[in-house]
Amino acid sequence: MLKKSFLMTSVLAFCCSTMSARADTVVVNSAGSTYSPDTWFVNNVRNGGTAAITTAHGDNGNGSIQFTAPTAGNVKADMEIYFSAPNSFLLSDLTAFSYDVYRGSSSTASARYEAALRLYVTDGTHSGYLVYEGTYNNQAPVVDAFTSVNALPAYLWATGTTIDGAFSNYNRTAADWAALYPMMRVYGISTGVGSGWDGSFDGAVDNITIGSRSGGTKTYNFEAAASTAVTPEPSSLIMLGTGVLGGVGAARRRLFA
Repeated sequence: MLKKSFLMTSVLAFCCSTMSARADTVVVNSAGSTYSPDTWFVNNVRNGGTAAITTAHGDNGNGSIQFTAPTAGNVKADMEIYFSAPNSFLLSDLTAFSYDVYRGSSSTASARYEAALRLYVTDGTHSGYLVYEGTYNNQAPVVDAFTSVNALPAYLWATGTTIDGAFSNYNRTAADWAALYPMMRVYGISTGVGSGWDGSFDGAVDNITIGSRSGGTKTYNFEAAASTAVTPEPSSLIMLGTGVLGGVGAARRRLFA
């Protein structure tokens, strides 16, 4: 297994000091092909892109989400989860947002490209994604190794036509967006690759962590099969509530090309 390198987009202690006392690990062995609340699924796949839980790039277990894009062009692939209403929370309550990301040396796309990490947010009027990409944080991908990235204090750009500064502001943090939209809530997580990249890509994502003051901290560990590397707490094996926010279905439609 490749040794994991550690990269901080800002002071890691900031994240650690704000995390809730309760932390759960959820082992995810499979992803659906259609939207279901509180369940990971593959979405926005086009032109040969793939997103799947495989053993190609093991992180702290035997698997991860592997993303591939066979050629340059309008290739796309995402894996996402959208929360039921009871499991959403105010963006201002966000206490953890991080992931492990990997770029394979076989990739021919520009060296700045790696899988993005996104929050789906809405206040009922303003909706879109807040997107972490290393290239907008002066962080180049590490090749052939997983890198742990703390995106909580990082710059997140926004999508969606209803968010001020979407597609044009690249120096706002999650806290900045929360100050701009105090009622904005987090309703999902998305990770993926592609959309106009200039070459092929092979990479992976694992250990997506999200936390809030009200809900504690949860890490999604993606494994192709049951693994002894992580022993989740019993509470993490129980599916979250099944109530569905009426507007979340719209999140399944990508708000940017």
